[in-house]
Amino acid sequence: MRASSLASLIIALGLASTAAAQQGPQGQRVTGKVSSVADGEVVIATATGPVHVALTPQTRILKRESARVEDIAPGAYLGTANQTNPDGSSGTSTEVHLMDNGPNVHAPMNNAGLVMTNGHVKSVSTTKAGREIDVDYGQGATQHIVVPENTPTTRMTSAGVGDLAPGEDITALTQPGADQKPTASFISISAPAH
Repeated sequence: MRASSLASLIIALGLASTAAAQQGPQGQRVTGKVSSVADGEVVIATATGPVHVALTPQTRILKRESARVEDIAPGAYLGTANQTNPDGSSGTSTEVHLMDNGPNVHAPMNNAGLVMTNGHVKSVSTTKAGREIDVDYGQGATQHIVVPENTPTTRMTSAGVGDLAPGEDITALTQPGADQKPTASFISISAPAH
């Protein structure tokens, strides 16, 4: 799974949990490049054509920025995809996304042992293998994860409508508005390619 997909999934899970609690629909993802932004909507150029998505004061916009494995510290909240060991108690991270907060999750992403673990970092140590962290994903459970030095790492930060510049790669989680037009509950802006 690509880093942008995992980051979107992490945020979508948090929003879906909120939506489910409010008995709302789960939503549809729209991914593409910003064509234009005006009058409370963003036009997203997708592989199947332009999609007009409404923006509201409740639309949460996050920007993915480059971060370093060394930024992982005790108390930080993160989401990681990790390839689990056969015993299931530990894994090796394939990507990390640091955020202010989010849902506690520990769930399979595929049948090949890739697991998404979201939670707060309890401890960090540096070893020859990389950063070794224990992530508390709720209910008193932790996952031990090795984060190799070259692991793709990003930070999700708050952004605004002004950050939706033409050409930016974005993913929007949408739900039908009162007029059935897709309305964004959140938008994730991708980090620039390196």
